[in-house]
Amino acid sequence: MIYNPLEEYDQRLRALHSEKTSSFFEELVKRSGVDIDANRKTVLEYENCKSNSKKLRTKRNWLRFLRVLLILTILLIPLVILKLTPKIRELLAEIQSAEKRAEELLKTAYAQMQPLNSLFTDRDALEIIEQTLPLISYEPCFSVKQEADMIINYDFGGRGSAEQTTLDVLAGHYNDNPFLFENVRVHKMGTEVYHGYKTISWTEHYTDSNGKRRTRVRTQTLHASVSKPKPFYSTQVVLTYCAQGGPELSFTRDATNLDEKNERQIERYVKRGERKLKRLTDKAISENRDFVSMSNTDFEVLFDALDRTDEVQFRTLFTPLAQTNMVDLIRSQVGYGDDFNFTKRNRTNKIVTEHSQGRNINLYPEDYTSYSFDIIKESFNRKNTEYFKAVYFDFAPLWAIPMYQERPVHSLKPIPSYTQQYSVLECEALANMLDKAHVLHPSTKTEAIIKASYLSSNGKTDETKISAYSYDTIPRVDIVRVWGGDGRYHNVSVPWEEYIPLERHGEFGVCTDDAANGKSVLARRGNLCMFKK
Repeated sequence: MIYNPLEEYDQRLRALHSEKTSSFFEELVKRSGVDIDANRKTVLEYENCKSNSKKLRTKRNWLRFLRVLLILTILLIPLVILKLTPKIRELLAEIQSAEKRAEELLKTAYAQMQPLNSLFTDRDALEIIEQTLPLISYEPCFSVKQEADMIINYDFGGRGSAEQTTLDVLAGHYNDNPFLFENVRVHKMGTEVYHGYKTISWTEHYTDSNGKRRTRVRTQTLHASVSKPKPFYSTQVVLTYCAQGGPELSFTRDATNLDEKNERQIERYVKRGERKLKRLTDKAISENRDFVSMSNTDFEVLFDALDRTDEVQFRTLFTPLAQTNMVDLIRSQVGYGDDFNFTKRNRTNKIVTEHSQGRNINLYPEDYTSYSFDIIKESFNRKNTEYFKAVYFDFAPLWAIPMYQERPVHSLKPIPSYTQQYSVLECEALANMLDKAHVLHPSTKTEAIIKASYLSSNGKTDETKISAYSYDTIPRVDIVRVWGGDGRYHNVSVPWEEYIPLERHGEFGVCTDDAANGKSVLARRGNLCMFKK
C-alpha cells in the first residue's frame, strides 16, 4: 500500500517505473532481433540525403531569384540563358535524385524497424504500470460484470448522462477496488451572439467658423446583435474509483492551484479560510446542524470540502495521516500541485485533473512507431514516463486516503449472471470509432452524442442499438431596427445559424476479434470489434 503518495513517487516509484520501462523495451528489442547498428547507418544516410536535398533546394531557389533579377536587365538575357538556366536544371536533377534516394532509405529504415514496431501493443504501458504497482490490474475491456459490480455495490451511475458520450474507456482494479478511466464528450446547449453591420451616410448642413453655411457627408457603421441557441461540445477525462469507505458520505472540492502561490500568499489564504470556517461552525451550531470544523485548519481550508453530508464518516475517512497526505499533495510541486477536482457520491469517487485533460487515456503502438531505433527508444521511454506520472497523480488524491486502498469486504452483494458481455460504455467507445457514414444522420453538421443500449446476445456477440444525436444547420437572417445618427431607424441584417436536432438509430454487433470471422468489421479497439448487423 502507498501510505505517502508524494514521497513514494518522488523517492521510489518514479525511478522504479523508469527501470521497468527500460527493461520492458530492452526485452522487446531482444525479441525483435533488429540490427540497431544497421538501422543507425541507414538513418544517418537518410538524414544526410534530406539535408543535402534541402541545401540544393535553397541554392536552386537563389539561382531562380537571381535569374529573374537579371532578366529584368534586358541586355543580360543571353547570359541568363547560357549560364544560369543549365545550372538550375542540373540542381533540379540533383534534388530529384537525392529525394529518390532519401525515399528509398526511409523505406529501408522502416523495414529494418518493422520487427520491433510490430511488437508494440496497447497493453505495453499498462503492463509496465502493473509491474511498478502490483496492486493495480487493468482489464481487457469494461465488462458488464464490472459495470454491474460498480452499480450494485458502489452506487455507480452506469450509462452516465444523456448529454455525454464515451469516447474511450479503460477499466481495472486497485486491490480489488474497481476503477474506470473515461474520455467523454459532453453536450451542452448554450447561447451564441451573432453580429450584423450596416454603413449609412447622410448630408449634414453646418456653419463654419466664418459664419458661412456649408454641407458635409457623414458616415456611421450601425451594429446589431441577436442571441440564439447553439450546442457546445467539450471533452473531459474522468477517473471513477469505487471504494467502501464513507458509504453515505458525499462532498465536492475544486482545484485551487495553490501550488502556484508563495508561502506568504498561502498563509493569507489559510487565515481567510479560518475566519470563514469559524462563521460556518457558529452558524451550524445555531441551526443545530452537525458541521464542526476540524482542528487541522490547513487541511480544512486547502481541501475545502465544506459541503460534506456526514461529519462522522468524513472524519473516519480523513484520518490525521490522510489529512497530512492531502495537504502535502495540494502544496507540492513534485507532481502537478492542486489541479484536481474531487467529487464523492456515497461509494463512488470521481477525480478530474487539469493535467489529464486532452490526453489519451492509454498509449498505443502508433505513439512509438518510427523508422529510427533511437527515435523509438526515446519516444517509448519519454511517453511512458509522462503517462505514468499523469496516471499516478490522477490516483494520488485517492491514495492519500489509506482507507481507500483497503481491499473490499466480502459482504458485497453477489453479481447476477448476465448474457450481456460488454458494458454499454464499451459499446459507445466502439461506436465513436465508426466512420460517420455508418452512424450519423447524413445531414449532420456538428459533433454528435452517441449512446448505446443493449438489445440481446447471440452466442459470443452482444447486439446493441446505437443512437446518434446531432444537428443540421440552416442559415437565417434577422432584421434588427437600429437608430442612426441621421435621426432615422435602419434595418440591419444579422445572419445566424439555426440548429435542427437530428437522430439516427442502427443495430450493431460487438464481439471479440476471434468471434468476428466472416463479418464486415467497422471498428476495432483492443480485442473487441463492432460490425453492422
